[in-house]
Amino acid sequence: MRLPLVLAFLLAFYASIRAQRTYDDSITRSLSLRPRYYQLPDARPFAATITPEDIKRLVDTLASDAMQGRETGTEGQRRAAAFIAAQFESMGLPPIADQKTYFQNIFLKRENWADLELTVYDTTFTSRKDYVALPAYSADLPTLKAKEVIFVGYGIEDRKINHYANANVHGKVVVFYDGEPTDENGLSLLTGNESRTAWSVDWTRKAKLAAQKGAALALIIVPDISHVMRANRRQLSLWGWTPSSPVAEPLHKGLVNTIFITQRVADALFGQKSEKAAEILETATKKATSFKPVKIKTRITVRMRKEVQTLEGANVVGFIEGLDPVLKNEYVVISAHYDHLGASGDIIYNGADDNASGTSCVIEIAQAFAQARAAGVGPRRSVVCILFSGEEKGLLGSRFYVEFPLFPLKNTIANLNIDMVGRVDSRHANNPNYVYIIGSNRLSTELHEINEFANAVYTQLELDYKYNDPRDPNRFYERSDHYNFAERNIPAIFYFNGTHADYHKPTDTADKINAEAAAKRAQLAFYTAWDLANRPSRIVVDVKN
Repeated sequence: MRLPLVLAFLLAFYASIRAQRTYDDSITRSLSLRPRYYQLPDARPFAATITPEDIKRLVDTLASDAMQGRETGTEGQRRAAAFIAAQFESMGLPPIADQKTYFQNIFLKRENWADLELTVYDTTFTSRKDYVALPAYSADLPTLKAKEVIFVGYGIEDRKINHYANANVHGKVVVFYDGEPTDENGLSLLTGNESRTAWSVDWTRKAKLAAQKGAALALIIVPDISHVMRANRRQLSLWGWTPSSPVAEPLHKGLVNTIFITQRVADALFGQKSEKAAEILETATKKATSFKPVKIKTRITVRMRKEVQTLEGANVVGFIEGLDPVLKNEYVVISAHYDHLGASGDIIYNGADDNASGTSCVIEIAQAFAQARAAGVGPRRSVVCILFSGEEKGLLGSRFYVEFPLFPLKNTIANLNIDMVGRVDSRHANNPNYVYIIGSNRLSTELHEINEFANAVYTQLELDYKYNDPRDPNRFYERSDHYNFAERNIPAIFYFNGTHADYHKPTDTADKINAEAAAKRAQLAFYTAWDLANRPSRIVVDVKN
C-alpha cells in the first residue's frame, strides 16, 4: 500500500536527520568533542559561491598599484575603501555606518614629546629609564622651576586618610607614592584587608585630586618604571597612534601634569641621604592617619612640550541582518584589515597577502551570507563584516571599533579574523591544504569545537596550532585585529597562513597569491560563522584568560 505523499516526505526527512545526526556523532567522537544537540540549515550551496576566481579578482584589484599600498589616511586607502563599499552595495547590503554609509570614520591621534626634561639640582634624568610621562595625560607645560616640593604621602584624601591635611599646594609640585598605605601584614589601611581601593587601581584619581587643589605638577613614585611602560605600551610605542573622537575631551582634561619617577629620582628630590626618603615613607605608612605634608627644599626643572598629529581613516562595514526576530540582536563579527604600508617614492607596498587576501575572503563571506539571507535560509543572528584600517599602525581600526562600536559588544558573540591567508609557508611547502588557527580555545571551548567540527565535515584542512601556544615567541595572538575583541572577553579566532620572505616588502604582490588555498580557508571561516550565526544558543565564555 502506498503511503500518503506528505507522510512519505516526513519519514524521508526524519530519516535524513537521523542519518545526519549519526554522521555528526561520528565526527564529534573522532575529534573527542561533546555531542551536538542541534541541526543547521545546509550551508554548502552558499559556501560554494566562495571561489578562487573571485578571490583572485578581488586581490588583483586591492593589491594593484592604483591602490598605492592602502596606507591609512592616504588616497590609496580611500580608493580601497570605496571599492570594498561598492562590493557591499552590489550585494544589496544596507549602509548602516556613519551618516548611513558603509564607512565608520576613524580618528587617530599621535601625541609625542617634542621636548621633555626632568632635572634635579644638576642631574638631568633619562626618560623611560628614570621617569615616564604619558603625553596624552598631560598638557603642554612651559619650563617649570621650583625650589621646593611638597610630599603628600600617598596623595590620598579619603574618609579615613587625608595626606593633604590642610596644606596649600596651589602652584606647587606635589610628590606622592603610588598605591595606598598598608600595615606590616600587607593589609590596606583603607579596606582593612588585602583588597585595594580605587586609589591604587586608578592613578588618574590622584592626578585629578591634585589638579583640584591647584598643584602645578605631580610626581608619582613607583617601584618599577617598566611596569608603567608595559601598561601603556600602545601609547608609548614607536607608532604612538591612539583612537580618538573629534568631539571627545582630551584625556588630560581635569588632570594635573603627571610624571612617574623611580626611587632614584625621589632620593634626589628628598636629599642626598637615603635615610631621609626612608623616614618620610615610614611616616606615610605606619602613621598614615596622622601624616602631615612635608615641604622639602630642592631644585627642580621640568619641561613638557608636545607634538600632536591627527589622522583619519575608515572601517568599511557590511551588515547582514539576522532573520530571527530575537537572535538578530546578537552579532557575529567577521573581520580583516585592508590597509597596508603605502608607498615610498616609486616603490609601492602592494600588500597582496597582508592583507588583500583576508579582505577578499571577508567580501566573499559577506556575499555568501547575503545570498543565504535572500533565499530565506539564514543567518538567524546578524553578521557584521568589517574591513579595518589602521591595523598596520597598531590595530587601531579595530580598537576604534571596540571603543566606539556600531553594535553592542555585550551582544557580540564572537569575532573571526582573517589576516594573511593567500600564501603557503615553508613549513607546509608540500601540503598547501592547511591553515594556522590562533586563539580558538583561549576564551571558549565551544568556539574551538565549532571550528574543528566545521573543518572535519566540510573543508578537511590541516589545522595547525603551532602559533596558538602562549609561549610562542612570535606572539601572533596579540598581533592582529581579533585581539581587541579578545581583550573584551569576546571569543575570537585568527586565521593565518604564516609568514614568508615577502612579508612587509614591496614583493608581496598579487601574482604570488594561492587563490585556491585562500578560498578554502575562507570557506572554513564561513562554515564556522554559519554555525555561530544559526545555533540555538550563543557560545559560552568558559575559559578564564
